[in-house]
Amino acid sequence: MISIWNKNISLFKNRFPALYETLVSEIPNFLGEEKTDNEIPKDSYLQILNEQFPFYKFSLAKNGALTTSENSLAIHSAYNPQREAEQAAEKNTDTQKEIFIFAGIGLGYLPQTCAKKFPQKTFVVLEPDAPHFFAALACLDFEELFKIEKLFFIIGASEEQAASLVENAGGFENAQVFLTNAQAAHAEKYFEKFFSLEKQNAQKSQVNTNTLERFGTLWLKNSARNLLEMQRLCGANIFFDEAKYAEKNSLNSLPSVILAAGPSLEKVLPHLAKIKERAILIALDTSLRTVLRAGVEPDFIVLTDPQFQAAQHIAGLSSPSSILILESAVYPSAFRFDCRKKILISSLFPLGKFIESRLGKKGELSSGGSVATTAWEFARAIGSEKIFFAGLDLGFPQKKTHTKGSTFEEAAHIFSTRTNSAESALCKILFSAKNKIAFDYDGKKIITDERMTLFANWFENKIAAISPEKNSAHTFTFSREGLFINGIDFFPLEEFLEFPKITEQKKDFFEHAEKKNSAYEKNEFDAVIEKLKNQFEELKKNCERAKTICNDILCGDPRAKNLLLELDSLDKEILSSDAKNVAALVFPTQRRLDEIFAQTKIPGDALLANATKSRVVYAELLNAIELYLKYLR
Repeated sequence: MISIWNKNISLFKNRFPALYETLVSEIPNFLGEEKTDNEIPKDSYLQILNEQFPFYKFSLAKNGALTTSENSLAIHSAYNPQREAEQAAEKNTDTQKEIFIFAGIGLGYLPQTCAKKFPQKTFVVLEPDAPHFFAALACLDFEELFKIEKLFFIIGASEEQAASLVENAGGFENAQVFLTNAQAAHAEKYFEKFFSLEKQNAQKSQVNTNTLERFGTLWLKNSARNLLEMQRLCGANIFFDEAKYAEKNSLNSLPSVILAAGPSLEKVLPHLAKIKERAILIALDTSLRTVLRAGVEPDFIVLTDPQFQAAQHIAGLSSPSSILILESAVYPSAFRFDCRKKILISSLFPLGKFIESRLGKKGELSSGGSVATTAWEFARAIGSEKIFFAGLDLGFPQKKTHTKGSTFEEAAHIFSTRTNSAESALCKILFSAKNKIAFDYDGKKIITDERMTLFANWFENKIAAISPEKNSAHTFTFSREGLFINGIDFFPLEEFLEFPKITEQKKDFFEHAEKKNSAYEKNEFDAVIEKLKNQFEELKKNCERAKTICNDILCGDPRAKNLLLELDSLDKEILSSDAKNVAALVFPTQRRLDEIFAQTKIPGDALLANATKSRVVYAELLNAIELYLKYLR
């Protein structure tokens, strides 16, 4: 049996060299590669396994295969573990799912069986304890598993890291989870937390679907109306890494302070001028009104939400010394804000992505669904190794919703009436989402809600996934009253105010960055837009022809076989079109598409049913194309 170990460990080392090096210190010291199956009888090998992996009690099943138990709990069948795995694969597998997650590896019978049956799927093997993983490598030939093209081993990672890796592999919503209680019992708490993160990700996916259905058309309109701004404005990437390399900089890097609009911002306001002397000051659009009233103009203002209400946060304000960071799909009036300079982050939406893929990125920052997450990503991107939050409460400390003077509070007072007072409006905010009780940095109870919990989880997952070797940034908060976020530590404001002033370093930071230019040449930009229009016209022609073919099939055209061949050819052209990806923004979500199918009379015949559904898809894609062409003209 030792040859199985040697084979598996060689396959593992060759396929995943970096992971192998990470775990090399935990690899057990077997007898050596020169040993073979013939030299070690099964009884002797069982003794070796029990010595190397004392958490297991190995034995031979009735059919002669290896089996084991842990803490008197049977991990596999005592009769035929292979057949047990085959039955589990047959009964519990949703073949429509593209990702298979194996929570706990056991001796590996189930993933190996599924590898033989479903080699085209994405496999994620999650085992928090490395010795349990190596025990499996010592027991079963994993040749078929290692042949899987899209294979991920997540070994010894934290729950947050594991959840993040699953998202990168394709996401929980498209995953089939194989969980055997006996195989997961050794890390019960770990898997409980992991699957709670899965639930949170499912909630996030639901929020994303709701948002796309509600605002897809608005994002398209804004993107099309802002094309001129996208062409002529520089990208935020002119500032990337500049905080590390500013001349005259005696610090490791320039720190950043991010100002959110939570209630705890009030305690920081009297010190803003001193803070600005010691850090890059970044204000969220929601906090700007309050910050300006405190007599301080931030270095940067971040506004990335495309909704009209977000643009209203800065409407009527002026900050001549600030740089406004925007996403190209924001509401157009935001571009009229009076400030020193406007820059763009890389677009989060298909039209902008299409343009940037051909003309260059503006500055990619991942989005957690909140302007606070974008601001944090920007602070990291410019090279700040210390990032501080003020007003990021993600809850309602002392049942307060926002800092005094913020856009939210001002709006509540402006629109208050005798029967709908400002207090009533703020109470609606306090109790409008599904509230829950959580804890602040002192362990005291705080009211938060599902939406803000999602943002907190984003920070936790993102921070946990950052490799210390690649990024040494640390994140802090000035308030103990906000929602506790694992990975964001409390830092006393009094200590921060003892930091040295960096006025000269900041001057150098801005001068060096603003010498760069990442705007697009007009002729090149116009050529890309024209190319997109032409691709839309070609896509439109193919969809119209495909829709006609579906109608012919539904009308009983005797050329059905030939028509299907033509339809298959058209589908390949449609799927390979870049314009199709752009149109996806206003194409129905899968949920909405299922609703349309439910409202459509679907024939019982398989051919006619497919033609009916295909006709719906082509019609919806045509609607999306027409919408784009309308706003691009």
